[in-house]
Amino acid sequence: MAIPRVAPPRVFPVAGHAPKPPTGGPADAHRQTSFVLGADAELVVEGLTLEGAVAQAATGARLRTQQLASALGLWSRAWLCRLEALHALEGGNYAAAVTLIRSATDFQAAQIYLLRQGAAEWLMWLEQGGIALAPEEHATEYRLHAFRAAEVLAAHPILGPLYRMVMDLSMPHFGATLMLAGSESTPGRVAITFGDRDFHLGLAELCLGWLLQLHVAQAHTLVEHAEVFGVTTPAALEDMARQSAAAAARDGRCTMEAVEREGIKRYLVHNWRRRPGSASSKLLL
Repeated sequence: MAIPRVAPPRVFPVAGHAPKPPTGGPADAHRQTSFVLGADAELVVEGLTLEGAVAQAATGARLRTQQLASALGLWSRAWLCRLEALHALEGGNYAAAVTLIRSATDFQAAQIYLLRQGAAEWLMWLEQGGIALAPEEHATEYRLHAFRAAEVLAAHPILGPLYRMVMDLSMPHFGATLMLAGSESTPGRVAITFGDRDFHLGLAELCLGWLLQLHVAQAHTLVEHAEVFGVTTPAALEDMARQSAAAAARDGRCTMEAVEREGIKRYLVHNWRRRPGSASSKLLL
């Protein structure tokens, strides 16, 4: 079957912070994130903006290949998830932010797989009628083609560990539910909340750190495959990646690491606290 041509990509590269909540709405997280973690949030926006500029520059006819199209679609999905994750955490919706970060990680891993394989699986899908007409239904058909990049997630130094953490947090596991909707619980009482969108410093730092790491991974991908995206001066991407990595590794921020306890994989959260100035603690999941 003939492979279709690639139309000029339409790129919408604008990234920004979440709008201020309306009067009477929950505004604590928006104020506190800007005040306490404004530098991290601004760095996330700068990274997304730089990526948007690279995507916009990659739309010329010379670069209009199926490899670019396959990578651009997944990159777009990751980019939008990361932007909405930022907006969610700026609004105190950490449960949504974690789930969006998980999806973004999945999309970025799939993008890397296609780039490293020269988009072979995408091309095979097209050749086998991935886009077709379905006369009986009077419809255009996009064959779903279930696709994951498990081998990238297993080996990538940033995406792999991050995906395993956010996957567990985005599932309906009991410990993850308490962390996101009952973080004041103790062995003596269960303190469940509903719709809580107050600021939580630990959760905000975790999500912002993960978003910064995802930018580092994407910047490295763009530099590694510069010929696909038309990146001729990688210095800006490399510099932004260094800034993002340094911010994500800043001393004193809330972080989460995989540990082993009695032969079982667990997660240990460091510098866990709800408010600036509160004593930090640890949380074992």
